[in-house]
Amino acid sequence: MDRKEARKLLDLFVAALQARSYQEWQSLLGEAEVMEKTGPSGVTYQIEWEAFWDARAGGDIRVMVSIDDGSLARFILPLSTSFLVSPGGRII
Repeated sequence: MDRKEARKLLDLFVAALQARSYQEWQSLLGEAEVMEKTGPSGVTYQIEWEAFWDARAGGDIRVMVSIDDGSLARFILPLSTSFLVSPGGRII
């Protein structure tokens, strides 16, 4: 996997996810979502994300996002990141 290409795709995808509201994330709690995205090199990456309560219901929502190219090594240890959305809608 081209880590630089994957990181760029991941960062762009996360930026789009961060535009969602707290209320939108509440409706997605506990549901993993997966999509495929093709990088400039032609490699197809799988991006997966899931939202869950960070510490307690009604508090911050943690969104975990990972990307891999389907290779065994990356499937086991994908490139990943996370962010928090506060009840006020602030990205932490």
